[in-house]
Amino acid sequence: MCGRYTYKLSWKQIVELYRLTMPDQPPQDRNGKLLGPNYNTAPTHVMPIIRPAGNGRELVMAGWGLIPFWMKPENLARQAYATFNARADRIASAPTFREPFKKRRCLVPASGWYEWQKIDPKTKKPHHFQPKAEPFAFAGVYDVWTGDGKSSITSFSIVTTEAAPGTAKYHDRMPLILEDSQFDDWMRGPPELAAGMMKPYAGEIDIWEVAPEVGNVKNNKPELMEQISLT
Repeated sequence: MCGRYTYKLSWKQIVELYRLTMPDQPPQDRNGKLLGPNYNTAPTHVMPIIRPAGNGRELVMAGWGLIPFWMKPENLARQAYATFNARADRIASAPTFREPFKKRRCLVPASGWYEWQKIDPKTKKPHHFQPKAEPFAFAGVYDVWTGDGKSSITSFSIVTTEAAPGTAKYHDRMPLILEDSQFDDWMRGPPELAAGMMKPYAGEIDIWEVAPEVGNVKNNKPELMEQISLT
């Protein structure tokens, strides 16, 4: 699974790395705050995703935790926590994800992700995972909910696969990592092509242990990503 990730990219880096054509200026979140780094992204946070726009690519802000277009308004509050990940082996058939997988695939810009390694029944150690490829993105799917007839909510899920050999000892699943050459195929290709891309990442990933403070979602600072001393 992927329940926390990091995003420390500047607006200039986003535009250059992902070859954005829209918008011209950094977007704002739902509270009017300009897009900035997030060192401890958690479900329900509003984060950038990239999707096709004509012949180009646009960045939009979306809530992490997919809300399907058919969701009843009274169920919104708990939905995001149940759908922040979309399993590769179920995405094509699950009612929540099958239409987004067919028609609304996106990129989720990221710097890496956190996972907790189970040491014993009482102990878990957090680690940060960072693919060496640049740029890379998590594969995502998104939807747009307009159930109240007044406003729309764009939201997304991160696609997950089985763990790669180098990460399996930490957790049995991982986000689907895409490299630059795969971006357009994922977003614009037919579902059959996208289905063939849903495999554990074969590239190099740097992994290091981080401080337990990352476990509290209220903590959000660059130091969370730093390797702790093991001595």
